[in-house]
Amino acid sequence: MSHENSSQLTHDSYWIRDAPMTQRFETLKGIHTSEIAVLGGGITGMSTALELIERGYKMTVLEALVIGGGTTGGSTGHLDAHHESWPRRLLKDLGEEKARKATKYRLDAIDAIEEMANNSCDFKRVSAFSYTQRAPDSSTLQEEFAAARTIGLNVTWREDVPLPFDATGYEIAHMGRIDSMAYLNRLVERFIEKGGIIFERSVASSPVDEHPKELKVGEGVIRFEQVVCAVHCNYTGALRIYLQTLAYQSYVMAVRVKNPGEDALFWDNSEHYYYTRRANSREDDLLLIGGCDHRTGVSSSRRAQQELLDWVSTRYKVDEIASEWSAELYEPVDGLPIIGKVPGKENVWIATGLSGVGLTWGTAAGRILADQIEGKTTDLEDDLSPSRCGRGGVFTMASEQISTTANLAERVLPSHKIDVSSIKPGEGMVGLVDENFTAVCRDLEGTTHARNPICVHMGGVVHWNEVEQTWDCPFHGGRYAACGARLYSPPESGLVAPGEPPEE
Repeated sequence: MSHENSSQLTHDSYWIRDAPMTQRFETLKGIHTSEIAVLGGGITGMSTALELIERGYKMTVLEALVIGGGTTGGSTGHLDAHHESWPRRLLKDLGEEKARKATKYRLDAIDAIEEMANNSCDFKRVSAFSYTQRAPDSSTLQEEFAAARTIGLNVTWREDVPLPFDATGYEIAHMGRIDSMAYLNRLVERFIEKGGIIFERSVASSPVDEHPKELKVGEGVIRFEQVVCAVHCNYTGALRIYLQTLAYQSYVMAVRVKNPGEDALFWDNSEHYYYTRRANSREDDLLLIGGCDHRTGVSSSRRAQQELLDWVSTRYKVDEIASEWSAELYEPVDGLPIIGKVPGKENVWIATGLSGVGLTWGTAAGRILADQIEGKTTDLEDDLSPSRCGRGGVFTMASEQISTTANLAERVLPSHKIDVSSIKPGEGMVGLVDENFTAVCRDLEGTTHARNPICVHMGGVVHWNEVEQTWDCPFHGGRYAACGARLYSPPESGLVAPGEPPEE
């Protein structure tokens, strides 16, 4: 096995700040054959791979970076079964019977995670609280409280939510928190013990054929009977799925405070809600606090980070900001994840659109996909299917892209010339350099990088993310390192040089 240091990741989260991630498994070279190939080595991919190998399948996982180098490494490790778009919407969209089934998927996932963690991974059962600080919102939250009970959650109304500031809301019993990276490593260990094979730094081409039998992987090839896309986003070329999922950035801080409140999960009811948890079981004063979500590549990352700091500072007595990062998530426009067979494909499966609750839905997806691959019918199969149009229809889904499209038009034709010498370390911009449209930045070490600003995926124009020091595409959430190297799907390669055609 190789032990080379990993390349630049898309975050510097609390989980990996003191333990730089290294490559543990070989890069695929030559031809490798497996019954089922799983693309993506995060919680969703490893949960699916482990479920299938335990059912007797020959399994291979391909990870583009290193295990945990993507979304899982940026997770905050919340384990809850509360619907991201709120319980009333789930009831309205699905009806009571199906809403309870959706909730049960996630409750069962928490149970499965607890069993797998086996008194390790800093797993702990805690309550969760949905709250408001605004008195006029109390009646609306009480309606959500009633809906939460209807969909199968064990809830209690609380006038005194246990925070260091006044808040009212409801408590959800028996939720949990976990060290998400430690848990991912537990899945990896179990998978390897069962005879599974993992390749790191192995970017597979996307499965776009109707019945793909192999995919190119750098200098090698992976051959298979079935393939599962668990790479965080849509990676199949299916336009329907792109319309159903929107890329967002969420910001997180590990904060040491004098007034931490109770060991529990918390989230408020603001538009871009804030969420809080105890970072670990050893340090009572260290919290993970996140929020200020915005569309990837659209808003100012620095402004969002400052808004989060302002929110924290007005509610907690802060001693130290231990670490700061952001992570990308994909929001389904109809509020439900996308899990199942890809439309127009015979042997391609996907799990995406898991919103900010990928630990539970990703765990559930492993069992759902394994059942469907075996030909079994699963609960909510049609409602979670990638073939659905969404409850608002395809036109509603397309309208969600309008702000992104307008944003692209502004950036495709930048009118200003860039004075490269004026760019400071950590800064980046898009404009004209020597008559070429250019994405130019100076990294934190002072090195200047210049690339074509057109995303190689579907022609979006990248935007500089000052917080993460990345180039982010607002179209479908593709992300690149400062030097232009590919970090996140859906692009399969990096940004090209200025003046070169952006062909993938």
